[in-house]
Amino acid sequence: MEKIKKTFEEIAREYDEIIQLFIPYYHQMLEAVISALPFDKSEAINVIDLGCGTGTVAKLIKDAYPEARITCLDLVENMIEMAKNKLVSKNNIRYQIGNLSAMNLMILMMLLSHLLLYIIY
Repeated sequence: MEKIKKTFEEIAREYDEIIQLFIPYYHQMLEAVISALPFDKSEAINVIDLGCGTGTVAKLIKDAYPEARITCLDLVENMIEMAKNKLVSKNNIRYQIGNLSAMNLMILMMLLSHLLLYIIY
């Protein structure tokens, strides 16, 4: 776990560029999955974005569901800082450094930001 954490600490600033190189149509994939969520767009859904990284998924959710309450959770402080910068104009977002065992939250919907591809199949 520490080795993974260290790797992501080192690449946090370049992560958005790296993920697009490794996963073609990454943004389009995320948009497609979020557009297929079965909630009313005005609903105040509760979301936990596990492994939120730089906040890309949380931003897309807030764009689609403006009333959503999102908790961004990541092991890597640098990733949380990147997410905060990306989501600075959004409200109802909490940030937590740690893992799922650190959470004490009622979850209506859970997004595993980099496993979405597997969820839709």
